[in-house]
Amino acid sequence: MINISKNKIIVILMSLMLYNISPYCEDYFSSNAKGITSADFLNLEINPRVIALGGAQTAVIDDASSINSNPAGLMEIPRFSIMLSRSQYVQDINYQFISYAQRLNYDSVIALSYFTTDIGSIEQTDIDQNIKGKFSPKDKVITVGYSRGITEFSDRETDVSMGVAYKYIDSTIYHSAKATAFDLGIKVFKFTYIPYKLSFVMQNLGSGLRYDQESVPIPMKFKIGGAAYPFPNLMFATDFVIPKNDSYYINLGSELNLKTGENASFALRGGIDTQKSRNGVGGFSFGFGLNLKFLSIDYSFSSMKDLGNSSNISLSFDFPIKEQVFERKEKSIYSHIPKEQAE
Repeated sequence: MINISKNKIIVILMSLMLYNISPYCEDYFSSNAKGITSADFLNLEINPRVIALGGAQTAVIDDASSINSNPAGLMEIPRFSIMLSRSQYVQDINYQFISYAQRLNYDSVIALSYFTTDIGSIEQTDIDQNIKGKFSPKDKVITVGYSRGITEFSDRETDVSMGVAYKYIDSTIYHSAKATAFDLGIKVFKFTYIPYKLSFVMQNLGSGLRYDQESVPIPMKFKIGGAAYPFPNLMFATDFVIPKNDSYYINLGSELNLKTGENASFALRGGIDTQKSRNGVGGFSFGFGLNLKFLSIDYSFSSMKDLGNSSNISLSFDFPIKEQVFERKEKSIYSHIPKEQAE
């Protein structure tokens, strides 16, 4: 009988997912492919913690907003998690996000989110620059997600979760367009001397948006991420990103947690997005977070140079009191609630 280790199986699964993109790399996944996709609002980050970490997120985020970062991360929530965020982007653009995640039982979680953008009013002109009126572009995305722990791959040193998210996309510029898409994610937790997480995510796998007659692809991405915890209060994270409409780039971030009370802590964060840095629109960001029992408040700030500044704030509620997975006495993604209470 052939004996294949759990780690090898995980590597094989990730390799098969990567193999699917190889025929398209030359045509799409390069700097020559800029401008071939629509729905750029799908590239906006909704979690201030993510933005402050320079976009490094797939192995880090562990609340209800995981439905947007990596649906496999939903397995880290306690009984339920709620997250609300508002972002003031450049040029008076703003967007909002709300998500809810509920643990169904010991090893599965379901989630729902709503995302909307507001770009304001834009004047409509004809070929002679005569004003014909105004229109207000708006976008919305409704997402349903599901995450499950793969207990067959879990042991004293390793936990594995997988997740899927289905998106309904509705975009209005002058005409309206609709599309559907899927996100797929894997997350691996290693409880070694220096604990770490690994992740792989495929985002926006789906149909294109058809505003007029031609259908334009949405911005598909492939991400490989990692997060290491050399000390209980210090985390380093990175994402290697392969977008459909540009060449690859790297997100790097770090977080320092300072305990201020029995159930309170303050986090300092900083990071860099090398894609923004390469394109001359900033790249560096920073932020902080305050955790008070069930409530977390996060803020981030980033400069986009001539385009202006972007600030983001969010409120998160987690019940029971949330603990970082690597700070628990029982090192497992299944340890938020005793199994008999969760089912």
